[in-house]
Amino acid sequence: MPNKSWEVGFHLRSPRNWLNDPNGLCQFRGQYHFFYQYDHDWPTVDQKAWGLYTSPDLVHWSYQGVPLQPSIAEDRHGVFSGSAFVERGAAPDGGDALRLYYTGNVVSPVLGHSPKDFDYVYAGREQNTITCLATHPEGSPDGFLELGPRQVLLRNSDYPEECTCHVRDPKVWEQDGSRWMLLGGRHIDNRGMCLLYESAPDDGINWTFRHFVDSEYAFGFVWECPNIVRLDGHEYLAISPQGLPRLQDRWFNRWTPGYFELPQGQRLIDTLVVDERFFVQWDFGHDFYAPQTFVDDAGRTILVGWMGTFDDNYTSVPDGLDWWHCMTVPRMLARRSDGRILQTPAPELEELRGEAQELGAQATVAGRLADIALTDIQGEGALTLDDSLQIFYEGGRLGIRYLDETSAAGRKDRSIPLDALCDLRVLVDGSAVEIFANGGAETFASRWFGPEKAELDVSCSLAATGTVWPMRDTMAQMYATAEAPVIDFVGWNEAFGK
Repeated sequence: MPNKSWEVGFHLRSPRNWLNDPNGLCQFRGQYHFFYQYDHDWPTVDQKAWGLYTSPDLVHWSYQGVPLQPSIAEDRHGVFSGSAFVERGAAPDGGDALRLYYTGNVVSPVLGHSPKDFDYVYAGREQNTITCLATHPEGSPDGFLELGPRQVLLRNSDYPEECTCHVRDPKVWEQDGSRWMLLGGRHIDNRGMCLLYESAPDDGINWTFRHFVDSEYAFGFVWECPNIVRLDGHEYLAISPQGLPRLQDRWFNRWTPGYFELPQGQRLIDTLVVDERFFVQWDFGHDFYAPQTFVDDAGRTILVGWMGTFDDNYTSVPDGLDWWHCMTVPRMLARRSDGRILQTPAPELEELRGEAQELGAQATVAGRLADIALTDIQGEGALTLDDSLQIFYEGGRLGIRYLDETSAAGRKDRSIPLDALCDLRVLVDGSAVEIFANGGAETFASRWFGPEKAELDVSCSLAATGTVWPMRDTMAQMYATAEAPVIDFVGWNEAFGK
């Protein structure tokens, strides 16, 4: 039986089975919509759909099932990642509609060929760019979406000849009187890149290729999940490259997302080349990939990442757990004066705090959910959870250390250089731990499968002002009652051919 202490109470996960990339993040008709990649029959099936959660406040969530599933030949092997674009006044009631863009995956050997005849990079795969319109009919339950017919926008044959079969993850936004779309891609020379398309402001269906966004030297073999981030008049290209070489102090995972700040005044839509030397890693934890950003109605830029990875360097979860992976908490983005992006937990999470207690050398928190803050840190030391997981600052390095192999589930200690540690915030949510240092300049998202206990013991050897709050669980009832549907992928495969 899985350890009940590993359950999460303020992180979003799939009610059952597999979750990966956050998709279609937006605020639509006053509700936050967080779609995610969902696999109904993990670990035996690898065909994705989109699950959905909605919330009025980023704290209280409702499960809306799996609204976006394979339904046409061009997405029969999976509804892969994409984004959402709010179309003003496009719904039948005159209100806003939600246009979803995604990659339709097809892995289909040619008749008479074996799957072994294809490498699925240069042949044997279709990655179609598809859209559909989602509306919220009047009188329908909150969060209910009615999806219109699918429209195939781009097929493999429509992409430039420099592309392999790997072109995916559309990100759509509006700027300077046009709609723009970024697609992640893999060049025939086996290096990552993005494709930029343009459409008329009232269209979003007909797209014209403008140019590639590339790096001067090869930087990973494919770029996934591209995003544009705009903060204080500066633009950033965010990507999730695969195949980065392990270096001493960065790129611990082969799949390592990050961003490039563009020179002041430069727009992404005019950018042809980025300098890979100035790639900034979003997060240094074991479990972080495919983040997506969006701007909410209050004008805040919010990032949510997948607390997982496809790296096989370590096991993601121990045996016996019937769900795998979760999302990070929503992170607010802000630009520091030197261009670095700061990430901090959404302030709405503070609503979940219980009674504060001072954290001296030691404290005990009822339950396994906690928000820990250290300020005015002086010198070196460590914050230790249950004598099992340690967040340390030693010898000018900030890192995480697993004190027992069981809780690590295959993960290894890691650290980064840091001139000084001034403040630290740690969110502990069962088996999900997120660390924010120096105002969110450095972050770590990692899973931790600690001991089976009803309370959390926290000890601190850092000289600092410390406070710890127990956190309320707002997810348990929803997870317990949500029914994850079974998707008839077999039927689709039989209807359209495998």
